Amino acid sequence: MNHLHLHELQSFAGTDAVSGCWKLGDHRALTLRPTLPGVLRIAHGRVWITFDHAQLDDGVRGGDHVLGAGDSLQLLPGQALVMESWEAAQNTAAYFSWDPLPATAGLAIAERRAMALAHSPQWRAGVLQPLRDLRLAAGLAATASGRLLAGLAGALTATLLAVVPRFAIDLIAGRARTALAARAFNAHSSESRAHCAIS
Repeated sequence: MNHLHLHELQSFAGTDAVSGCWKLGDHRALTLRPTLPGVLRIAHGRVWITFDHAQLDDGVRGGDHVLGAGDSLQLLPGQALVMESWEAAQNTAAYFSWDPLPATAGLAIAERRAMALAHSPQWRAGVLQPLRDLRLAAGLAATASGRLLAGLAGALTATLLAVVPRFAIDLIAGRARTALAARAFNAHSSESRAHCAIS
């Protein structure tokens, strides 16, 4: 064992707490649910981490992670993890800190994860393929709608061409009858005047 490592263990062994850190007792567990983006840093010991709901959401890291002294993990709001102190030596507590990050750092973390997710096979199978299917279905629906409108327009035109000539013939015939009746009346009335004038 080197001198630096021995000194490090002695400095932690004589204190109940590490400045600015929380203590997670031997074989103790806690759930961490951040509401702000932040960094979980392990100051001493080792922890075993499992992300909650990893099986339900592809955006959540799955599996078990073991972090040791000096390791860190960036977390986003809404992620939940269970952390347990885990060390080969008995009665060894882990000390950790939680440091919030500025909102812009949280966006950068989310963008990196989104880019990694966008290139994953789950993304292609779960999002891109259904999107292609929807685009194809929308194209087919647009084509079918166009054909339906063309068919309706053709049916309307055929109906109008069948009805309009009959209506036009009836209209013209009705005007002709009215005009003939008016002439017949005028002719009759002028004849009677002429007849009266002769007598």
